[in-house]
Amino acid sequence: MSGVGSLRQLTATGAEVDRGESLQLVETLRAMRQGARDAAFWERYCAGLTRLCRAQGVMVVQRDATADGWSTVYAQVVPNGPLAAELGEAIEDLAGRAAEQGTAWRPARGGGALAAVAIPQTGAQSLILLELSARERARINELLIRALLVADVPVASEHAVLQPASGGDEWVMLMDIVARVMQEKQFGAAALQLVNLLAATLRCEQVALGWREHGITKVLAISHLDRFEDKTEVIQLLESALEEAADQRVDIDYPQTGEGNTVTLAHERLQRRVGFGSMTTLVMGPDGDEDEPVLTLLLARESRLQERQLHGVSVVCHLLRPWLLEQQERSRWVGRRWLRSGQQLARLALNPKSPVRNITAGVLVLLLAFVLFGSWPYRIEASGELATDSVQLISAPFDGFLATTSKSLGDPVEEGEVMARLDVRDLQLQIADLQSELQRNLAEADRARALDQIADTAVAQARAEQAAARLDRARFQLSQSEIRAPFAGVVVEGDRKELAGTPVRQGDKLFRMARSEDLYAVIHVSERDIRDVPENAQGRLRLLGQPNLEIPFEIANIVPVAKVVNGQGNRFTVRVALQSPPESWWRPGMSGLALIDAGSRPIIWIWTHKAIDAVRLWLWW
Repeated sequence: MSGVGSLRQLTATGAEVDRGESLQLVETLRAMRQGARDAAFWERYCAGLTRLCRAQGVMVVQRDATADGWSTVYAQVVPNGPLAAELGEAIEDLAGRAAEQGTAWRPARGGGALAAVAIPQTGAQSLILLELSARERARINELLIRALLVADVPVASEHAVLQPASGGDEWVMLMDIVARVMQEKQFGAAALQLVNLLAATLRCEQVALGWREHGITKVLAISHLDRFEDKTEVIQLLESALEEAADQRVDIDYPQTGEGNTVTLAHERLQRRVGFGSMTTLVMGPDGDEDEPVLTLLLARESRLQERQLHGVSVVCHLLRPWLLEQQERSRWVGRRWLRSGQQLARLALNPKSPVRNITAGVLVLLLAFVLFGSWPYRIEASGELATDSVQLISAPFDGFLATTSKSLGDPVEEGEVMARLDVRDLQLQIADLQSELQRNLAEADRARALDQIADTAVAQARAEQAAARLDRARFQLSQSEIRAPFAGVVVEGDRKELAGTPVRQGDKLFRMARSEDLYAVIHVSERDIRDVPENAQGRLRLLGQPNLEIPFEIANIVPVAKVVNGQGNRFTVRVALQSPPESWWRPGMSGLALIDAGSRPIIWIWTHKAIDAVRLWLWW
């Protein structure tokens, strides 16, 4: 089966109506290799390529090193078409990706696609540019593979790396493969470059690179294919053939020329499915070490490879294997790299022949003895919060309406600072009325005294005193209309947005203030750990607002009654005295995590006592 047939088995899913014509076009174009590169050659080559790839236009370009640009070798394009209109902006994008992958394509503004295929040659960089219509977008991978089959045809025989060589020239080309592969910075690109160069140099229909690790073989790269589905039938057959050689740790040349003990069932199934004339699978890896990755390479072509060619490929792969291993390791996720390093250290530590094993065993024995017989400071973990006893409730002094409020929850307040004002217009009217009433009663008392009316004088005098008392009370309320802070502190309850303009009655709660001084902490210790808390124990508190700051404390007293705290179960409240001066940012109610020093305990007890207590309760009856 020819190269077009085998590659189409791998990738093509489209129509098969032009199979015979495609095969004939490929053979016709390949037959042009020996001809002169004149105008007639380029006209026939581009015409055949246009028909083979179902393209609307074809252009062959070459990078001009002297002018730092691209020069057109030959073109058959539609005037004002996408290839002619977008050439300037598309060529650099396509050239870079085609140099790495062999092919590249991008959507065209007209709905079709522009594709590029790299012409394999040393020295200058040359490209085949194709203009494809919109209806061919679904088959673009198949059409690019067709172009790859004849991409080496334009290369002159004296410059071709694809032409078969012999003796020293062949070794030069193989070493050139090593150099070109190692120029790649990514593992995937390097693997694809390797199979593409080997396929071109050895005239192979297909070259597949496999990677065996932890007993599993995967296909990493296939020549002329930058993407493929792992679960397709042909890929699974390729993996089976590569795994067959890797399992036996032998090179397989199929079909075998003589009788032997090598199992080749997977190669036989692959040949029946794809139709390769000859297949050679090379295995490169350390003998007897199942944990080290194994490199497998399958080369398929119509005729059998010569012994010297296989030897050269083997040398190339053995030279590249350490570098590929390193690139593969770098391409892994960092967690996988750490896991692999740990596995390597474990194998080294458990290897009977390694002196590291004895050192590791000694270290483990010392660690075990330290855990069983050593002691460690035991710290009880509990939640905690700042608190203060200097809290005062500020209420409304008389009935009325709040005119303005200037403080909200969390605001700092200085002593004597106005926090809110009551509406005093009604009080001012009441004071004016009482002043008038007082003057009237005083005048009546004076008139009655002048007339020597003793009883009326006493009544008027009493009414005047009553009006004066009510006036004093109104003036006192007026002086209380500005609600001031009794001390410097922080508002811990009350919000001006909710209070402004609301009616209040005498005694209604407006604000709650707390001092930032005389702070202490309240620790909530689980009932499982309270038995281990010694009297006057020391500890440290870290607040959520600044977890890098440790606040030392000393236990003052333990409240001997447990209560449920925030759904955490039964907790005992422990009051502790802070041994650091209060910071300006500390506020009552701030929460954090506390560690209480409970003395030294055996390490094994620290790690297991909670589990042992749970088992005791579970098994108790």
